[in-house]
Amino acid sequence: MNEHDGGPGDRPVGEPDSEPTEHERLDDQPDLAEHEAAVPSAAEDRPLDPTENTPSTGDDRVDEALTRLAELDRLEVTEHAGVVEDVHRALQDTLAEEAG
Repeated sequence: MNEHDGGPGDRPVGEPDSEPTEHERLDDQPDLAEHEAAVPSAAEDRPLDPTENTPSTGDDRVDEALTRLAELDRLEVTEHAGVVEDVHRALQDTLAEEAG
């Protein structure tokens, strides 16, 4: 046999005779559940009271609007637009009252 004919003698010692199957490749991957358990979720990083980091403006109406915005990360994304619209409207009303 020629040394370059692709025979078994061309493969270095210790290498498998075939490529690993998809199942064998997946078995070599780290367990995702272990990784997820080790990484804290974003919810765990948030303070329990969303107003904890919300500054006071001195105007109760504005403070209430900021509190509602601080609570957005506890709501479903589908609810965000409605809350933001309500807060925007409340802030516009507050400005209009101050200007009028």
